[in-house]
Amino acid sequence: MKKAFVKGLLGSAMAGLLLLSGCSSSHDSPTSSGSSTLMGSVVIGSSTQSVVRTESAAGLANIQVRVENGGASTATDSAGRFTLGHVAPGSVTLSFDRADIHARGHVQVPAGSTVAVTVTIRGSQASISPGGHPGEEIEGRVQAVDAGAGSLTILDQRLGTVTVTTSSTTSIRHGALVMTLAQITGGMEVHVKVVLQDDGTYLASEILVQDLAAGGTDATGTIASIDSGASTFVVHTSRGDVTVSTNDSTIFKKKGKAAAFADLTVGARVEVRGTLQGDGSILAQEVTIDG
Repeated sequence: MKKAFVKGLLGSAMAGLLLLSGCSSSHDSPTSSGSSTLMGSVVIGSSTQSVVRTESAAGLANIQVRVENGGASTATDSAGRFTLGHVAPGSVTLSFDRADIHARGHVQVPAGSTVAVTVTIRGSQASISPGGHPGEEIEGRVQAVDAGAGSLTILDQRLGTVTVTTSSTTSIRHGALVMTLAQITGGMEVHVKVVLQDDGTYLASEILVQDLAAGGTDATGTIASIDSGASTFVVHTSRGDVTVSTNDSTIFKKKGKAAAFADLTVGARVEVRGTLQGDGSILAQEVTIDG
């Protein structure tokens, strides 16, 4: 009888210890879901024409990013980047505000995670897509240019044939020389920084022209004669005289700065890069005036 009683006490004690142990383990390892971190970049879309752009063409600076209904908030840096900590998981509504911008968007945030996004502002709409990089790079040969529509078609080795649109803030350069879209012609090699748009096109923040005369020819010598009415001139080279024709797309440079056809003078030394024509003349894409 005594032995049975002692065994009962010991069994009760062991059960109590196991119960306490189980309670302690549950308290030390909570199963409640934790908050998340949201990070990314805010960029401008092609349809927001009214925004006063004092920042770079890609990232929007000084945008107040806020989780609505009293959530976390922060401001974008000079490149448009932001990080929001302690974001509650679930469907999150974000507001994006500046003196000239008031937009809202939605993003799904998993529990206990770090989510990278790109936010594209178009009017009052903020399109939020996965990926924290504000854009990507396109490099290839120009297939066609539509200066009226502000677009060009590029054959990129990775993406294939893509359409790139431009805006008033798109920077177009060849080295230190500032160019216009109309001066880009088919065959030129370009490197373009872009942001993907909802319609599948790309908005260019910067176009770097790498080769003005891909598959073309050049001529170096002194100017023998000039025909301003026909926008042509003759260059005396070591291979003989070459007629050079120009058009609105021809780029003129002198001492590293932009120049014009009117800056040409007989006897001046020039370097011409362009496309060889069937009659042996050159259609100039770039004319550098040495003196």
